[in-house]
Amino acid sequence: MPLLKNGEIMPDSWTVIEGDVPSPLPPESVIVPFAHLSEIDINTISHPLGVLFPCDQDVDALKPYVDRLELIVLQFPAFKDGRAFSQARKIREQLKFMGELRATGHLLSDQYQFLIRVGFTTVSVPDTANIQNWQKAMNDFTEAYQPSVLGEKRLSGLRWKV
Repeated sequence: MPLLKNGEIMPDSWTVIEGDVPSPLPPESVIVPFAHLSEIDINTISHPLGVLFPCDQDVDALKPYVDRLELIVLQFPAFKDGRAFSQARKIREQLKFMGELRATGHLLSDQYQFLIRVGFTTVSVPDTANIQNWQKAMNDFTEAYQPSVLGEKRLSGLRWKV
């Protein structure tokens, strides 16, 4: 899947570990399922660590780990399931997470600005997606009715610190 950051395609340097987590973890940037995060002594890991967090969990469950995570991946299991929007905003505002926040799953280019406004920094788009539509969608609107986690009024040129 292509990975978009600020409207640009970028390489994905993360390895997703599915199922049981090997011990020790491979010495690379890895994404582990949240269900297995408690099995890892994250204080002994020197490489970047990410977590795949399910949409049916309360983000407060990330509190013990958030300072050691460099990436949190939130899933959109279906188009009409927007729980990850709320999770992203809570992760940014309540947990003060400043790392990469990635959206994956059933997403449309029309949602791109909203994803950015709630705190997502990268989006895994489907292989069949029209990347130009996603890039155009980043600047479709210049004003917003609701404040974002970025604290701005204008949307153009937004960038997270990641």
